[in-house]
Amino acid sequence: MKTSYLRSVSLALMLAGAAGAAGWATSAFAQQTPAASSLPRTADGHPDFTGAWSNRPAAVRPPDPRGICVGFNCGPATPAADPAAAPAGRPAPNFPKYKAEYKAKIDQLNKEQVKFDPALRCGNPGIPRIGPPDKIVQTKTDIVMLYDDLNGAFWRIVPFAKKHNEDAEESAMGDSIASWDGDKLVIETTTFNDDTWLTDNGAFHTYNMKVVEELSAGGKGFEYKLTVHDPEVLAEPWVKTAKIIATSNPRQPVPCVEKSIDKMTGIESYHPNARW
Repeated sequence: MKTSYLRSVSLALMLAGAAGAAGWATSAFAQQTPAASSLPRTADGHPDFTGAWSNRPAAVRPPDPRGICVGFNCGPATPAADPAAAPAGRPAPNFPKYKAEYKAKIDQLNKEQVKFDPALRCGNPGIPRIGPPDKIVQTKTDIVMLYDDLNGAFWRIVPFAKKHNEDAEESAMGDSIASWDGDKLVIETTTFNDDTWLTDNGAFHTYNMKVVEELSAGGKGFEYKLTVHDPEVLAEPWVKTAKIIATSNPRQPVPCVEKSIDKMTGIESYHPNARW
C-alpha cells in the first residue's frame, strides 16, 4: 500500500521556539541595538562569534488556526505584502513578495502545504528557513554553524574565501563563503536545489536563489540579518532580522518522527508552538 509520510505534529507541540522567524524585526526585543559589543575578539581583531545562541525571546505568536507553524513562519506578525491572501483569522506573516504571475502557484502550495511542504517530511528545512544558528565555532579559516531544528540536527562549514566552490553540488544548505566587513561577518550562499521553501505558506524559490547573512556584533550578542535574492520569482529581496543573545541552556536536538499522513485526522486541529 502506498504511504506518504508527515513529520510528527506531536514533536512540534513539544518544542517551543524558523527559520526556515516570521516576525523577527517586529518584536520590541528585536529592535534593541546595543551601543557597543562585548563579544571577545580573536587574535586578528575580529569579533569571536563562538558560543551557544538563542533568539527565543522574540518568538511569541498566537496559534495558527490551521495548526501549521514550521521554521521561519512562527514569530510575531508583520503586515503581509498581500494581506487578503492570509487565511481568515490568522495574523499575516512577513511573507516574501512574489511577482504577480506566481500568485496562483503560491495559493496552491499554501492550500496544500501538508502535501507539498518538504519540511513536513523530516527533510532539511534548508537556508534560509532554518533560521539563525544555535551554536557557532569560529576559527581563523572557517565558521562552523550548528542547528537544533524541529527536524533534527544540521550543520554547515563556511570557509573564509573570495569565491564559491565551482564543484559544489546543489543542496538545501547551498555553498557558503564568509568575509569580514569591519566588525560585521557576511556570509553569501548560492548553489541551492529547489526542494526547500523560504518559509511556510508555499514560499518556494528557484535554483538561482542567493542568500546573504549578516552578523553584526553588539552587546552580549549580535544582530542577525538575512536577505534573500531570487529575482526570477521575487518582486523584491526578502529581508528578515533578529536579535541573538548568548545562552547557557541551548536546545538539544530531538529526532524527527515520521508518521503516515493517511492516519492523520486533520492537521488543522493542532496548534504547534512557535520555534522562532
